[in-house]
Amino acid sequence: FAEATAFFVVPDVWLSAVAVRNLPRGLACAASATAGALVGGAVMHRWGARVPGDDSARMLARIPAVSSAMVARVERDMAARGFTAVLLGPLRGTPYKLYARTAGLRGDPLHRFLAWSVPARAPRFVVVTAAVGGISALHGRLWPDAPERVRWAIFGTGWTAFYAWYFRTVGRE
Repeated sequence: FAEATAFFVVPDVWLSAVAVRNLPRGLACAASATAGALVGGAVMHRWGARVPGDDSARMLARIPAVSSAMVARVERDMAARGFTAVLLGPLRGTPYKLYARTAGLRGDPLHRFLAWSVPARAPRFVVVTAAVGGISALHGRLWPDAPERVRWAIFGTGWTAFYAWYFRTVGRE
């Protein structure tokens, strides 16, 4: 919910942290993260429908790694592709909240937006969670005597590197 509205850290960080210790639990949490994203998406959709477009665009551009150019691109993409743009967003690292706000701004039906949101959000949550859980399990098998802090150092380094790249490239759009 937080990332779908105003927070800038993706739920994948939390999901993968759960998966480091317990992959099945992490995958189960991916379902709750998807549900939270849908609730947050509904809030942003309604907000986008009620707040003037220039005002909402300006407010969103204040969130770290969201720019005015990114907001405008999402508006253009949704005008050209409709809900298909929502599916492409995760492949470009574009925040889901921008699609939710734009769908509301355009007057798109909430139920259709939410229906497209499930395949736009859930697969990435599952893939990232499964990958991190699998890497953690492999690490445990290859180095069974390694201290737990090594696993968490790898985890932290991976997410730090991701966000360093993201803020430097995608977030400067």
